[in-house]
Order: sequence, then structure tokens, then C-alpha cells
Amino acid sequence: MRLVVINLARAKARRQRMQEQFDRLDLRAEFHNAVDARSMGPEHYARVDRETRRRLGLWPQADGSIANWHSQRQVMRELVESGEDMLAVFEDDAVLNPQLPEVLTAIEQKPFDFDIVMLNRRSGWKPFIPHARLTAGHCAGRVKYSDYGNEGYVITRDAARHFLLNTPRMMWEIDQVLPRFWENGLNVFYVDPPVVFHRDASDSQIEESRGRSRRLQRSTDGTAYALWRRAVSGVERKFRRRTAFRRLLRGEVGVTHWNDPAP
Repeated sequence: MRLVVINLARAKARRQRMQEQFDRLDLRAEFHNAVDARSMGPEHYARVDRETRRRLGLWPQADGSIANWHSQRQVMRELVESGEDMLAVFEDDAVLNPQLPEVLTAIEQKPFDFDIVMLNRRSGWKPFIPHARLTAGHCAGRVKYSDYGNEGYVITRDAARHFLLNTPRMMWEIDQVLPRFWENGLNVFYVDPPVVFHRDASDSQIEESRGRSRRLQRSTDGTAYALWRRAVSGVERKFRRRTAFRRLLRGEVGVTHWNDPAP
């Protein structure tokens, strides 16, 4: 399986830190030059669905989040064009567990149908429903009802193609939209215990611009309006997510099928 790290060309310290981690694990990773939030053009902003976010009471997307969304899509397009079955994608603020190589090997064996396998979990307190054993110490399963975080994941070629076709505009940040099976129709699993973790960093281009976007929302819409719209949309989202989760557990969600029965 090919491994790709999304990294800003100017973030040399991050690239070096990731390279050292992969070297220790005897893994070979490629580095993909990320879209730089400081040099985005009109074509990047044109893909952002600002009106829907405003209607839902969400703050405007930060420039760093927009750049990351485009960077992830570039990697997905490369996967689709390559013809490979799957790809492991990492962000450059990831911390890698020593068991990562054997977990990746197990996933590459295609032990079950999946579209995305999240290698990290941010909310360890959420209930986990095991589905399949990966290694002696790790299994794949569902998080009730979803988790977020994009430090590391495996995505199939069919899932990448589906995502590119069905999510042409940016409504959610990439680490929020990929797990949203009730909206994107993707069969999402998580590894437990996780083998990739988030490293808190002060040099993130996303965090750098996120504060500015929140201040912009407060100055244009007002806090009361935003909170009201967010509460209404949140209730609807929870209902849709819970309904779709039952379908997910029954295997009715997803686009990748490794072992389709012969006609």
C-alpha cells in the first residue's frame, strides 16, 4: 500500500519529523505538497459553500481548512488516476504508533468491505462496536455514532472517486466530512486501539486562520443568531445520523466491495 503525507513545502520541520517516524517503523512514505493558504486564488474560494454554512449558524471556513480540503482532494484524484486499490493518507501533525505497519498490512489484505478506515480516534470515550480482527491487539469497528480527526486513514479508490463526484463543494472541514457516512454514503470504520494520534502544534496553518473566521462570524451575524441556527441544524443532524447508523451496521452503506459474488 502506498503511503502519502500531506505537507506544506515550507513546513520543513514537520516533514523532517514525519520522515523520522516512518524511518523508525521501516515504512516508505511520499510527501505531497499541500495547497498553501497564503497563496490561494479565487478558484479555491469558489468551491466553498459559504451560504449553507451561514444558514446553519456555522462560522466561515478558515483559509487553512480550505487549503487542506483542496490538498486532500488532490491526493484522492491521484489515487483514482493511479488505478491502485487503496491509499494511506497522513497529515504532517500525526504521531505514529509502532503497531502501524502490521495494522496497514492487515487492512491491505481486504478482510472486509470498507471505504475508509480511520487509523486515529479523537473521542476515545465514545462506544466502540468491534467488527473484524486486524491483528492480535487491534480490530476494526464502528464508533457510535462517528468521530473526527484526519491524522491518518486508508481510503479505497472507489471511495475516493465517489467522494470527488458527490462532494464538489466544501461545506465541512475534511476531517468532518469524511466520517459523515449519513451524508457522503461511505462505509467508515475505525481502528481500535488507534495507531495514529494527533500532535498538538502551534505551527498549524489551520489554527492560524480559524480564529479570524470565528471573529468574522460574530461581527456579521451575531452570536445569538449563530447559536440558534446551529442548535436547529444539530437536532436534524442527530436524527439523520442515528437513522443512517442502523443502515451502516447492517452493511447497507458503502461503495467498495472486494468480494462481490460471481454473476
